[in-house]
Amino acid sequence: MREPIPVVIDCDPGVDDAIALLLAFRSPELEVLGVTTVAGNAGVDVVTANAAAVLDLAGAPTDLPLARGAAGPLRGGRRVPDEPIHGIGALGGVTLQASARRVEAGAPELIARLALDRPGEVVLVAIGPLTNVARLVTEHPDAAAALRGIVHMGGAAFVPGNITPAAEFNTFCDPEAARAVLTSGLPVRVVPLDVTRRAAFPGRLSDRLAASSDVRTATAGAMLRGLTDRHEARHGKRLCYVHDATALAAVIDPAPFGWHRHAVDVECAGELTRGALVVDVYGRTRGPATVDVALELEPAAIEALLLDALEGSR
Repeated sequence: MREPIPVVIDCDPGVDDAIALLLAFRSPELEVLGVTTVAGNAGVDVVTANAAAVLDLAGAPTDLPLARGAAGPLRGGRRVPDEPIHGIGALGGVTLQASARRVEAGAPELIARLALDRPGEVVLVAIGPLTNVARLVTEHPDAAAALRGIVHMGGAAFVPGNITPAAEFNTFCDPEAARAVLTSGLPVRVVPLDVTRRAAFPGRLSDRLAASSDVRTATAGAMLRGLTDRHEARHGKRLCYVHDATALAAVIDPAPFGWHRHAVDVECAGELTRGALVVDVYGRTRGPATVDVALELEPAAIEALLLDALEGSR
């Protein structure tokens, strides 16, 4: 068996972030070195408290570093709200026991420290807005360069967005940060809506998990069921999308994904297209092709991976 991949997870829990964290700690392929938070699916205080509580639920070591990050976009302004999707408290209506974990200030500083401790080894898994990561790139370039790579859940390459017709939520929350990261020349893998929407998680499986006698499994199922209920109310289909867990799955096993290397940028000024992910397939911008974009996926592999992890079979 290969050595575990050391990862730092930058997140904004959120149901699908919570599922990604639970998946990470049930995956022997990964070694989680630390967790950082960024405002996104809820305000930074809420998502930080959620991250701490989910780490407790996952059985993570009590001394695992956890750092609070950005409360809003890189250039200031208000956070884009997402509570209608994830519910009050952002965990699908589930209330977890408050955690006593120590929370550091300064998410970019924690990422930098962990990257420099193990140069060339650490993968940064960024599953929220890219504000913390952009600060890492601009304020700690030596640490950013020391990363093995960045895997980001974000963007809508050739499909409609989920917050505007053109933009995916994480990218829309802070387009300037996304541009700074995706045009940095660093090795980045992007897992956009093009593939995460293919990995729909059926409501019957959320119900199955929620009925489990195992507390971790049942809690995960209850969170997914809350997300499913909101999706069904809006769209009439009993399922949910686990976007962030799909991106984490791409670290555990990239094989089910079809990767395409292109120059990538983000629209920051468009009246109707702010936050749009621009994938330069034909090289017309003459930008360097440094970003691997996932455009195909075998969805059954993601469903199996999640079920195995959440039911404790891994």
